[in-house]
Amino acid sequence: MLEAVYTIHLEKIVHSDLKPANFIITDGSLKLIDFGIAKTIQNDTTNIQREQQVGTINYMSPEAIQDLNVNNQGEGKLIKLGRASDVWSLGCILYQLVYGRPPFAHLNMYQKFKCIPDPDHHIEFPPTSSLIYNVNQVHSVDENNTSQDIPVDENLLRIMKSCLQKNSKDRATIPELLADPFLSGSYVRGNYQFCFENIFYD
Repeated sequence: MLEAVYTIHLEKIVHSDLKPANFIITDGSLKLIDFGIAKTIQNDTTNIQREQQVGTINYMSPEAIQDLNVNNQGEGKLIKLGRASDVWSLGCILYQLVYGRPPFAHLNMYQKFKCIPDPDHHIEFPPTSSLIYNVNQVHSVDENNTSQDIPVDENLLRIMKSCLQKNSKDRATIPELLADPFLSGSYVRGNYQFCFENIFYD
């Protein structure tokens, strides 16, 4: 997913609607689709501009959800989005991989529009999850038919948090994420993996 998004970012394209449904596997290859609201960054700037909020709310970045009331000159405000907005969406997807839902999915629509851009609203990162499991054991289930929670690797928590910074300037870049030892495979991770099928039902 990182490599697919990095490819379009190199072409100065901001997708603006990254979510599980827009990644598909065909002939064994992962493909990024639905560029309906994607825009190209102009040569004289680092952002795209929009006059309205567009995207899928559970994966929209804080900067994509702004007050668009007119300014003091009676002009409508423009939303400025850069590559970091797509990084936020990727962080939401990774969060969903780990916990089974995007970070704001439990809120109603009004609460989402209020909490996502609010710098004082903190995302919870539970230390355990039932959607990762030990590869050396069968995914264990107790007598009540509930899955066991497995600790979330501290490096995975670090990566999620680096993508889900409210201030876009504080987020990790895709080159930084691709070079991260945890994601590049050079870090020896704990003996667990994700139940990937859970992510594609949003």
